Amino acid sequence: MKNWLFQFAKHKFRSIPFRSKLTYYLVITICLTVLIVVSFSYTVTSRSIKQQAKDMTMLQLQQNTSNLEDYLQNIESTPDSIVTDRSLQEYLSKPDEDNLDFSATVDDVYRSMSNIIGSKRDILYVFLYKAMDNNVLYLGPTKAGQDSDFSNVAGYLSKRDISGSPIRVGFRQDPIIRKKYTLTIYQPIFDIYRIKRPIGMLGISVAEDVVARFYSNSKRELPLETFIMNGQGMIVSHTDKTRISTDAQLKEILDKHDGSAEIGGKLVVYKYMKDWDWYVVGTLPISYLLRDNNVMLLAILVIVIITIILASFISMIISRHLLRPFNDLIYRMSMVSKGDLTTRINLSEHGYDFEQVSKGFNLMVEQINVLMKKIYDEQRQLKEIEFKALQSQINPHFLYNTLESIHWQALLYGHHEISTMVKALAGFYRISLSRGEAIIPMKSESQHVENYLTIQEMRYKDNMESYIDIPEEFLEVMIPKMTLQPLVENSIYHGLRVKQSKGFIKITAIRDGDDLIVKVIDNGVGMVPDQIQSLNRTLEDNDSGVGYGVRNVHRRIKLFYGNPYGLFYESNEYGGVTVNVRLHLNQAENNM
Repeated sequence: MKNWLFQFAKHKFRSIPFRSKLTYYLVITICLTVLIVVSFSYTVTSRSIKQQAKDMTMLQLQQNTSNLEDYLQNIESTPDSIVTDRSLQEYLSKPDEDNLDFSATVDDVYRSMSNIIGSKRDILYVFLYKAMDNNVLYLGPTKAGQDSDFSNVAGYLSKRDISGSPIRVGFRQDPIIRKKYTLTIYQPIFDIYRIKRPIGMLGISVAEDVVARFYSNSKRELPLETFIMNGQGMIVSHTDKTRISTDAQLKEILDKHDGSAEIGGKLVVYKYMKDWDWYVVGTLPISYLLRDNNVMLLAILVIVIITIILASFISMIISRHLLRPFNDLIYRMSMVSKGDLTTRINLSEHGYDFEQVSKGFNLMVEQINVLMKKIYDEQRQLKEIEFKALQSQINPHFLYNTLESIHWQALLYGHHEISTMVKALAGFYRISLSRGEAIIPMKSESQHVENYLTIQEMRYKDNMESYIDIPEEFLEVMIPKMTLQPLVENSIYHGLRVKQSKGFIKITAIRDGDDLIVKVIDNGVGMVPDQIQSLNRTLEDNDSGVGYGVRNVHRRIKLFYGNPYGLFYESNEYGGVTVNVRLHLNQAENNM
């Protein structure tokens, strides 16, 4: 299905006029260039904006975190001055019934607790846990603390490895004021006389609202959402109280380090508080950061659309101007295709390139005209050759039948020489006819020339002899009929007949690459090099100075095989002349 759609689209595209294709190419090139520039600019600008936002948010978080750490450290150091207070030590280390002035001691303890609340206005409440009898002294905004469960404090004191360092308990729903989330810091209190024995625990609770002031976004024009997340990814403090104790869904950033990331379409910047195992997190919607960039992108897209429209209009005008000489060229070519070879074109006014095109077109038309005339002349000559060959077959046919009758009459009366000569002559004419075929096997052609040589040897008796030595592998190769006989006849009459001593003619064949060369070799009187060069030249020029038979053979081979095939004369080592008949071997075999 995809291949069919591709072929259909390809066919449709090919059928589009060239002017439209040129317009499409120009518009597409412009669009791609603009889109690449816009994409690159948008990407670089977006990265720059995000980086600036990361840097600004991280700077703000660093300042907020530093203030928050200072505040929490200040809260932690608050009870340091009272854990050794005499009244507090006496209250925690003695049972109530052994304390003679119990009421006064409790009053002193409450006074110390009140001093803690007074020193820090953001403290929500303070309580003192007495390990000896699990009693709790509470000081805060409500009496509900007197009935609250502080059993978890006893659990902290039961740990064997407890030290004097504060115990930090993260934000949770307060056990006293249920509607609030608080941060509680527990300060273990040890007996000053028995340092390793904990006798109580001082607890200080701070409202989550107070802590939130230190990290909440002061620049309300930015949609920066800030909150505190613990090491397990749970929100422990947030301006939106419904988000407290929910999963922040930021497991990717729990790496105990500061950093930033893009998660869920938001830019997340975080600062890690090692002492508390907290992350102060700030998030900004990426869409908000890139809002100006998106407006710019929309404006650019509008510009791109306008550019495409203008580019299409300008491209149409330009393509129409550029293709004007092409249209003229196409029109002239259509005239040539209709047979008008007199048309010419001049495109020099359109520039150097078109000037060269017009010269090439005019030269092509002239060459076509010359070739057409040449083909016409060759066809006319071929028809003349075929007509003369047909004429030559009329009388030989009657003569062949007559010679056969003479042959049998000579045998009947015992005239064997006459019989041999007449039989050779009859075979000669029989192969000459060859049922009207123009191409015959090499075997038949060699028999034909052998019959001719038999007649000539009987005529000249002891003055000549002949040898036909064609390799068997070439006997089935096809060759134009009556190729060798005119060459042998020419060798006899111009080379051997005027020779004083006995002469010979040898016919052989060799392979030359993809060509077959049949050689007719004689030891006649020969020719000087200038005569051989002149003979080869007149053959190519179809000069009537060369005998009709030889010229006819050369023309027939060229008409059948083309250049560079045909006859080529050269001197040989015997003092005579060798005629090389070059044929294309593969083409000759394909005609078998």
